[in-house]
Amino acid sequence: MMQTTLRWGGALLALALLGGCATSRNALDDASRLMAERDAEKLLPVTNLSAYSLALGRFGSMLDVYKDGDPIIYMQTRSILDATNLSSPLAGAEIPGDITEMVRTAVNRIGARVVYVPYHPDYLVAQAQLGAKFGVTMPDFLITGALTEFDRAISGAGRVNSAGIEFGGGNGKVTLGADVKRTAIFSALALDLNLVSFSTQQMVPRIQSSNVVKVLNFSSEDNASLGFYGDAFGFKMEGKYLQGRHSAIRTLVDLSVLELVGKATNTPYWRCIPGGTPDPVVIENMRAAYTGLTPELKLGLIQVMLRKYGEPVQVTQKYDDATKAALQKVYSERFADKGEVDVMQWSGFEPLFFNVPMSWEARSANAATATVPVSGAAQPAAKAGT
Repeated sequence: MMQTTLRWGGALLALALLGGCATSRNALDDASRLMAERDAEKLLPVTNLSAYSLALGRFGSMLDVYKDGDPIIYMQTRSILDATNLSSPLAGAEIPGDITEMVRTAVNRIGARVVYVPYHPDYLVAQAQLGAKFGVTMPDFLITGALTEFDRAISGAGRVNSAGIEFGGGNGKVTLGADVKRTAIFSALALDLNLVSFSTQQMVPRIQSSNVVKVLNFSSEDNASLGFYGDAFGFKMEGKYLQGRHSAIRTLVDLSVLELVGKATNTPYWRCIPGGTPDPVVIENMRAAYTGLTPELKLGLIQVMLRKYGEPVQVTQKYDDATKAALQKVYSERFADKGEVDVMQWSGFEPLFFNVPMSWEARSANAATATVPVSGAAQPAAKAGT
């Protein structure tokens, strides 16, 4: 009986070996299966967008509203390089040495009202020698700047949790142990951009951006073990996450370009960013500009802004009945919390200017409907409108 069992067992083992033998067909099948499995897990390319890429597109839509009828702004850049020297191979080339192309891409995301003018003289000269003819567009502004800071490991912390237990004795002694370790280290990258008037080659006062982003280096380690008297086994799991520095710099570039062009055009660009805060430079510039207008020009600007709210008023520079009714409607529906306002003063005009409806913003479901006293007939303005 034993011999029969062994004989059948040997036969089964032989069949198993034959079934998995190294034939050409089996090798091809295994290779096809392996390729299918790896292809299924292959990472596909994705659109390279930063957290502020959408904000740049929204800003382009904002310019379509605020700058309707204004001339196109043409921009150019100098080479935006690394000023920290940490892009050098001798320093490990930890950050890119030239981010000019990132800045160009960010400017080009804004849309048709801000046009980037390339500067490639060698290419133009070579093409001209072949007989090509070009029309030259001179830029209005020049963007300059550099990566100005890279502070490595400015802050770090780690935590370790350990536990162990023993029970039993002698040959029955059992030990259990576990360790959990977490470490986080932050570095910082900074980018400075400035705006230069191309015609005068002078920096535009207060039109600059200086932003910083923190980069995370995170590691984890988990250990567990189980031991019996004389024998033990365990496992260890390690993980590491290093935030991409190039990706962090792209985020810096997109935000900085948004801020720079927003200041240059005096538009409330912060509304394009979820949770954005008002920029005091834009507010101060608009306050000074509005205060310096004559009453007639103030009324004309008020009427222009009312049209952006969908009110069918004519730009007459007069405080007529249609303008008065439109102001009453807009302020009652949108700014009832402001109380009585005088739109001939900056404090009264400011909410009208900075809150023009944008396509990506949902109207509040509980819009106020209280009647708000709105005055636009200050004595000089009343005379101007008669």
